[in-house]
Amino acid sequence: RDAGDRARVEALQQLCKELGLREQGSGSNWDVSFRTNVPFEEMQNLLAQADVGLHTMRDEHFGISVVEFMAAGAVVIAHNSAGPAMDIVTPLPDGRRTGLLANDDEDYAKKLMEALIEMGPKQRLDTAEAAREAVRHRFSQEAFEEMVA
Repeated sequence: RDAGDRARVEALQQLCKELGLREQGSGSNWDVSFRTNVPFEEMQNLLAQADVGLHTMRDEHFGISVVEFMAAGAVVIAHNSAGPAMDIVTPLPDGRRTGLLANDDEDYAKKLMEALIEMGPKQRLDTAEAAREAVRHRFSQEAFEEMVA
């Protein structure tokens, strides 16, 4: 990445210190981990462990990371605008939801609480399964080949 990205990570690390959050590497009990420029295989392993995928960009034209979160089985929380809201985090034809959309900071906090605390394991799994199904039907190589055929 570039200097702006590095500065953003450093600012977030400083904020964590100010909030009393422990970064990974500061003992066995940690609250947050910053990973940058990870190899693809490591990214896949990290996503496979995730319960939630948080995407905060407003008016993102598409949002490939949203699709990656969904394919990995994380409950995605994305901004309720543009690509994620119009094309990605949309219900399946049978009404099953494929993730959560948020409008502002307060709404993101509510959606995080919903995904991490209020949803039981079965509801989280059902949402993840619906999201994976959506990815297969909308964004897989086969789906694209079918669209252009």
